[in-house]
Amino acid sequence: MTGLKILTVSKSLALSKLIHDLIAGVQVLSASTTQEAQKYLRQQVFDLCIIQLPLPDEFGIRLARQCALRYPLGVLLLCKKEIYDQTVYQVKEDGIFVIGLPCNKEMIYQAVQCLEAGCLKMKKAEQEVQKLKKRLQDERIIYQAKLILMAKNHWSEETAHHYIEQTAMHAGLKKAVVAKKIVDEDGSVE
Repeated sequence: MTGLKILTVSKSLALSKLIHDLIAGVQVLSASTTQEAQKYLRQQVFDLCIIQLPLPDEFGIRLARQCALRYPLGVLLLCKKEIYDQTVYQVKEDGIFVIGLPCNKEMIYQAVQCLEAGCLKMKKAEQEVQKLKKRLQDERIIYQAKLILMAKNHWSEETAHHYIEQTAMHAGLKKAVVAKKIVDEDGSVE
């Protein structure tokens, strides 16, 4: 788990120390209030956020939900066993992992491992989504360029497509780059 960046939010520094001692090679930043945590979240990118309830300025569930919804990170809530069921009920649809305290260190370690695995999977999925978005953008610009060529030169779609392919191959460019030049030179916007 090297390179993992964790934000701990607790009124005590004991949580931060526990995480740092428990998991080798992680960077742990600690906040003692919701406001301080929100400031860190706006300034830096974290892999995980571990919140020990209650916090001094609010209970902490709102912060946990905010983390889960706004940021690409895993969220672990630590709460007293007496309020475990109520806490799980409040956050179960937000994808927040909850552990009742007291618990052993191994349980926290395993929870962090599970959250890290989930975050890695989520990041890979996000990268794949970005690749697909780029591919769709490229296809759209190629389609626009073909329409322009078809209208200006009275070509068939196949001829326009072949022209874009040949121009790209001879210039050593991607088809989307050639298509973008065609669209930009045309100046019309859809």
